[in-house]
Amino acid sequence: MTRQPGAASAGKDDSNVSRRPDPLQGARWDLDLLTPDDVCALLKVKKSWLYDTVEDGAIEVIRLGKQLRFRPSALLSYLEERASATTSCDARQERPV
Repeated sequence: MTRQPGAASAGKDDSNVSRRPDPLQGARWDLDLLTPDDVCALLKVKKSWLYDTVEDGAIEVIRLGKQLRFRPSALLSYLEERASATTSCDARQERPV
């Protein structure tokens, strides 16, 4: 039996790809929790803003001891709520009185 160059490494690459969470496969992707640093980088905000928003209850948080973790779906929900709130406020302001 002869081996083709690169055949063994191709199998290893395929197995790593299958282990990554895929948002199209269902809720499993939501288990990849984000740290506060991750969230701040994604939203381009300061940590103090994030902590204030968590304290206000606007963003759902998971507490693991003293550590905070965020589900990606919680961030999406927050952003959708903010987008719909902004859109409804804009619509009210544009109506003639």
